[in-house]
Amino acid sequence: MWAALVTAVLVAAGLFAGAAPASAATYTFKGVVKGKLTATATATALGDVWVGAYTNDDRASLVAGAWSAPDGSYSFSVPAAGSYKLWTTCSSGPCSATYADEWNVNQSSSYGSTPVAVTDAAPTTTYNPQLEAFGSMSGRVTNKAGQPVTAVSVSASPNNGGQVSSTTPDANGYFTLTRIPPNQAYISVRDESGQRLYLEQYWNGTGTVDTYTTATVPPGVQWTNVNFVLKDETLMEATVVDPAGAPIADVGYVPWVYNDATAAWEGPQMGPLTSNAQGKIYWRMTVGKKYKLCVSDTVYEGAPREKRYKAECYDNTPTKDTATVLTATAAGQRVKLTMQLDVEGLSLTPGRPFVYGSAQAGQKLTVDPGVWGPAPVTLAYQWQRSKDGTAVQDIAGATTTAYVPTAADAGYDIWAKVSGTKAGYASYSTSVHGGKSGAEAVTASKPFTLLGTPSAGNTLTVDHGTLSPVPDFGPYYDWFVDGVQDYRTNGPSFLLQAADAGKKVTARLSVHDWPLQPYYGQATVTVSAGTITAPVPTVSGTVKVGSVLTAVPGAWGPAPVTLAYQWFRSGVAVTGATAATYSLTAADLGKTMTVRVTGTKAGFTTAAKTSAATAAVAVGTLTAPVPTVSGTVKVGSVLTAVPGAWGPTPVTLAYQWFRSGVAVTGATAATYSLTAADLGKTMTVKVTGSKAGFTTAAKASAATAAVAAGTLTAPVPTVSGTNTVGSTLTAAPGTWGPAPVTLSYQWFRGSTAISGATAQTYKLVAADKGSAIKVRVTGTKTAYSALARYSAATALIG
Repeated sequence: MWAALVTAVLVAAGLFAGAAPASAATYTFKGVVKGKLTATATATALGDVWVGAYTNDDRASLVAGAWSAPDGSYSFSVPAAGSYKLWTTCSSGPCSATYADEWNVNQSSSYGSTPVAVTDAAPTTTYNPQLEAFGSMSGRVTNKAGQPVTAVSVSASPNNGGQVSSTTPDANGYFTLTRIPPNQAYISVRDESGQRLYLEQYWNGTGTVDTYTTATVPPGVQWTNVNFVLKDETLMEATVVDPAGAPIADVGYVPWVYNDATAAWEGPQMGPLTSNAQGKIYWRMTVGKKYKLCVSDTVYEGAPREKRYKAECYDNTPTKDTATVLTATAAGQRVKLTMQLDVEGLSLTPGRPFVYGSAQAGQKLTVDPGVWGPAPVTLAYQWQRSKDGTAVQDIAGATTTAYVPTAADAGYDIWAKVSGTKAGYASYSTSVHGGKSGAEAVTASKPFTLLGTPSAGNTLTVDHGTLSPVPDFGPYYDWFVDGVQDYRTNGPSFLLQAADAGKKVTARLSVHDWPLQPYYGQATVTVSAGTITAPVPTVSGTVKVGSVLTAVPGAWGPAPVTLAYQWFRSGVAVTGATAATYSLTAADLGKTMTVRVTGTKAGFTTAAKTSAATAAVAVGTLTAPVPTVSGTVKVGSVLTAVPGAWGPTPVTLAYQWFRSGVAVTGATAATYSLTAADLGKTMTVKVTGSKAGFTTAAKASAATAAVAAGTLTAPVPTVSGTNTVGSTLTAAPGTWGPAPVTLSYQWFRGSTAISGATAQTYKLVAADKGSAIKVRVTGTKTAYSALARYSAATALIG
C-alpha cells in the first residue's frame, strides 16, 4: 500500500525513479540507505528504497526524491537551498514487510522530524538513513480469573503518529502482534466489547502496567510470553429507557463528580456525551468518590427520533441538587441503575445555525438559523457572551438575527442562541460561536460574495479577496441548497444544476488559524431558471404538395434539451402536425409554411423559436408510370389497362381507349372488349391521374399489335330423327358464339354433298337408303373467322 501511495505521489509531482527536476540541479542530497534487523546486527545496504525531501512545514509536501540503487546509494537534487524533512520508506516486497519507514532521525511521522539543510556554502549534504526492523510480540490476554479475553484489541502505535499495528486474540486469548514500530511506541490492550468490562493495560518494555506509558522498541525485538491480565473496570452502568422499557439511544448525559477541595459538583470538560444504541451509559468511577447522573434529551446529532424525552437526574428528580449520590465502594465494582424517561413531545429537526461576519466592535454578526422542521417552526434569537470560561450571559435587547458588538464586548466570546418551538413538539435551543470580540482574527480583504449568474447551468464562485494570514490548511467551503448541505464540492466554485432552480444556494466559509480568531463568511443567492440556447430553426425540403418538409432545429443547449415541433400553414397551426417532418397536402397549396421549435429542460425557462416562412406551396407532381395493356388482341377478347403505381397515393385514375389513335367513344373503363370495328386496328389506352393539389398527369400505353379476327365458339352439331326413307332428319347446331352467329347447313350422303340439301332439316329419299347421313354446320360473323363443324354420321338409312 505504501509503495503504491509513494508511486502515486511521485507521478503526480513529475518525479519518478530519480527523474531529474525540470531546472538544473544545484543542491543535492546523497547517501547510502541501510537497514538494521536487530539492535546488535550490522546494518546492511538496502536497494529500492525511496528517499525524499519534503517541505519543512506541517504540510510536508514532496519536493524531490530518488530510489536507492542495489548498493543502497541514492542521490537527488532540490531546486532551492533550505531545510527539508527527509522521509525514507521501502517500496514493496520483503523490505516493506521487514523495515519501518523513517522520518529523520528515527521518527515515525513528519511532526517529529529534524530538518536537514542544503546551503549555498554547502550545496551537497550527505544523509545516510538507517531503517530499523519491526518488532513483534506474542502472548495471552486473560482476566483476573484466568479466563481468556477475546473482545480486545492489542495494538502498537508510534508515540508521535505514524503506522499503527493491531491484532485480536484467538478464542483462547493468545495473540501475535507484528509490525511493531521501532523506537518509542504505545503498546496496549483495550476493551472492544462495547461494555467497558476491563481497564486498559500497557506494555512498558519489560512488563505490563495500568498507566498510560510508552515502550522503547529495539529494532527487530521479539517479545514472547507477554501476558496481559486485565482488571475489571470500576464503572457506573446506566440504562436509559422509555415508558415502555425500550432503550433510548443518543440521550445526552452529564456525570457529576463531587470535588472535595472546592466542595462543588463538577461536570466533565467534554461532550456531548450520549447513550449508545442499547441505551447504555458507561462512566469510570473512582472508589470512594461521589457521583450524580443527569440526562437531557437535547442531543440531535444522532439518528432522527420521533419523540423527545424529559430531562431528569437519578433517581427521578428534576435537578442534580436533589439527585441520588452514587459511590463505588470497591475496585472493579459496577454500579448499575436504570432511568425511565417520560415523553416531552415530538422531535423537531433543528437547523444548523451559522454565524458570519466580524465580532469586532462596530462590525456586524449575523446568524443563519438553518432549516428547521417540520415547518413551520417558531424561532427565537438571543445573543450571548462569555469570558474566560465564565457562565454565558444574555446580551440585553440582542434578540434578532443580527448583532453589532460594542466596546463593552471586548474580550468576550460572542454566541448566538437559536431556539425552536412548535405546539406538540419538544422545544430545542442550540448555540453557535461567533468569535471573540477585540481579539486578533483572520480577515478577508473583500466582503464575502458570490460571483456568477445564479441560474441553472452556470457556476457560482466565492469571492472574499485575500485571507490574512493565509491559513495553513484550506480554506474549505460548505455549500447548501435550501438549507441542506450539498456535498458535490467543498471548493470555491459550485455548478448550478437544473434541480437547483427556484432554490436558495448558500456558500459558507470557516477559516481557523490558531491562535487567531476564525473568519466566518456566508452569502446566499436564489437560483433562477436557466436560459436555453435557442437558435432559429430552418426548413428543408421541396415546397410543393406531396413533398416532405423537415425542421432543422440547430444546436440547442445546454444539452440535452427536449424539443417539440408545431407546423403552421400561413400562420395557422396545422392540427396534429407535431413531428420534425411534415408532408405537404392539398390544403397547403398556395400557403407558406413555418415550424415552431420549443425546447424544454428541467430547471430552465422554456424557449421557442419559429423558422422563416417558406415560399408558397406549389402544386405537386404525380408519379405517373407508362401504362401497359394486357389481354389477347383479337376481336371478342377483353383488353385490360395496367396503370402502374401512381403516387402519392391515393390518385384518381381515368381511362380512354384509342383505335389506331382515334378515341373510342365510351371506352373509358380500365377494360375494353374488342369489337368488329377494331379489326385490323391497333389499340392504345391513355391513363389520366388527378389529385387535389397536384398537376394532372396523363400517360399513354404503347400500341398493341393489329387486332386479329375473332374466333367463334362452335360445338359439334347433332342429328335427330328416324333413319328410314321418308323420315325427316333435323340438325341441332348447339350454341355458337359470340352471338349472334349466322349458321348455314349442308347435308352429306356418305361424304358427298347432297345437292340442294342446305336447310336445317332433310327428308330422306330412296337414294339415301343404305347410306349414312351427316350434316355440316358453318358459322359466320363479321370480323370473325368462319368455322365449320360436322356431326357424326347416322346409322345406315333403311
